[in-house]
Amino acid sequence: MRATKPFWIPSVVLVLLYQGFLGLWVWSGSRLPDRVATHFDGGGAPNGWMSRSDHQMFMLIFGLAFPLVIVLLSYATRFMPRGLVNIPHRDYWLAPEKRAETSNFMVCHSLWLACLTVCFVTGIQFSIVQANAQRPPHLSNSALLAVVVPFLAGTLVWVLILWRHFRRPASQDQGS
Repeated sequence: MRATKPFWIPSVVLVLLYQGFLGLWVWSGSRLPDRVATHFDGGGAPNGWMSRSDHQMFMLIFGLAFPLVIVLLSYATRFMPRGLVNIPHRDYWLAPEKRAETSNFMVCHSLWLACLTVCFVTGIQFSIVQANAQRPPHLSNSALLAVVVPFLAGTLVWVLILWRHFRRPASQDQGS
């Protein structure tokens, strides 16, 4: 039987990252123009705009809610019908005697994805502030890549860890 990983480590990291996000969000409110360029074409030119208050409200809600939805969906695996949970060897991992352990792993693992997501949203917000600091507004491709590439790489690592955990039942690991 695999030991359940502690929730407190990713939970503390998530709280700290949320504090960083909220600090950046507060800081950025006074640095954004009244009309914020929020969407950019492939060359970095703005092609979508929002009012500062609408942008700030959207980023606050998105930055706080999106990572938590990830965790709540993982927690819901504890209660979902088996057919709605798509993991390898589903019957083994969702058997009544394994379901709590499986759900605990999913929640702990999803807390790490939530951490990665808060970093991503924070990076997007910072990139938007930097883009709007220029006249005319312009999003640097290197700034965007500095946010997107680590997020995609981290998501890939997250998926690989998830796949590795559920690749086969523990009883098969022991040769039985």
